[in-house]
Amino acid sequence: MSIFDIKNIKNITRMILLNLVFLLIAFYIFSQNFKNLGTQIETDRVTLIERKDNIEIGGYIFRNEEVIFGGTKVNYLVGNGEKVAKNQPLAQLNINSYDLSLQARIDELDNQISILERSNINLFYVKTTLEKLEKDSNDFYLSMIQNLQSGKIKNAANGRNEMLITLNKKQLMTQEITTEEFDRLIASLKDSRNQLQAQIPASSSFGERIYSERSGIFYSRVDGYENLFTAEAIKNLDFEKLREFINREPDSYIINNAMGKIAYNYDWYLVCIAPKKKDIDYIEGEYYNIIYPFSANKTIKSELVRKMESVNSDEVMLIFNTMIMPVDFDFSRKQTIKLVFNEMTGIRIPEVAVRIITDDNGIQKQGVYILRGNVVIFKELPEDEYIYQYDGYYVYLDPNNRMPEHRGTLQFHEEIIISGKDLYDGKTLD
Repeated sequence: MSIFDIKNIKNITRMILLNLVFLLIAFYIFSQNFKNLGTQIETDRVTLIERKDNIEIGGYIFRNEEVIFGGTKVNYLVGNGEKVAKNQPLAQLNINSYDLSLQARIDELDNQISILERSNINLFYVKTTLEKLEKDSNDFYLSMIQNLQSGKIKNAANGRNEMLITLNKKQLMTQEITTEEFDRLIASLKDSRNQLQAQIPASSSFGERIYSERSGIFYSRVDGYENLFTAEAIKNLDFEKLREFINREPDSYIINNAMGKIAYNYDWYLVCIAPKKKDIDYIEGEYYNIIYPFSANKTIKSELVRKMESVNSDEVMLIFNTMIMPVDFDFSRKQTIKLVFNEMTGIRIPEVAVRIITDDNGIQKQGVYILRGNVVIFKELPEDEYIYQYDGYYVYLDPNNRMPEHRGTLQFHEEIIISGKDLYDGKTLD
């Protein structure tokens, strides 16, 4: 045998051995993957879900309001829907244009004096810091911008004075202005105010002021139903009386002569006629969320104090009560509302993840497997925590609402195993 033949044999042998090694490696990788096919899993995170339905119906507002009568020429001193204190001036009556301008200048000077006096802090006794004033001014500015962007012009202006006071205090603390300068400016403004006030007696037409008898909320608009849709009327209200109220013409005397009204208590009612529905269970004493589209979709939780079913139709009268008085709320007598029902909040569990196991005592339990690290853990889903089923999911009680007697332990953001084979409690995955 020649030396070339020996070399060829060696090369062929080497190639065969290398191929055998590659085959062994490939077989090992394949066998490992095949062995782990049964333990490959998918997970889904536990999340909170909120669901609710609503119906759109008409509503009527009942509450006690005291009508305030006055002249035709009115200078309002408070805004519509503004809280007022006892004996607070509400308006000036029968005032001419000159007096109106004069009073407006006096009121503006009073406001400037108030801002400066509240700004002129004594630095020796001051308890605030420059950092806090910086934060407060930034908060005021941010709130103002947010209100302007959302179209709430009135709300944006509400914090104007407080922002000016904060900025003035900052100037004092940084010594950009002194307390003596503040004192001189305040004295100058008071002199100007006194000069204007001295002109008041010379104006014989200067109108009288109307004051509030006690604290409440003032409204400059009336609708003529103030003496009809009252809280007292709720006591004997039925379908017939409600129809009578709705068909009654508004009181023209109130519309033509009133300069406003005051709600002296916060207790008010909403009366609705709703359809009877199998999926809505109206329960007296329960609280329902009511959405008011006229008031930028504000939601007010109200108690259903009375339910009355009609004998002539598939309708039910619902009377809700609340004492919540939101800022800038539209108290139009009749308005469209949305009544929220079937509200549900809980944790969402995919149906495919729910399994039934038998424990060591032979008792069957329903629950899910979760993955914590690389360890499989079984979490029971007790029947008394089940709420609802929809679109391939179960809904169980919000963990934050569990009572001590509840057995559920599944928490938010845990990883539920939704697919995987040969799972058991305590199994460790490679």
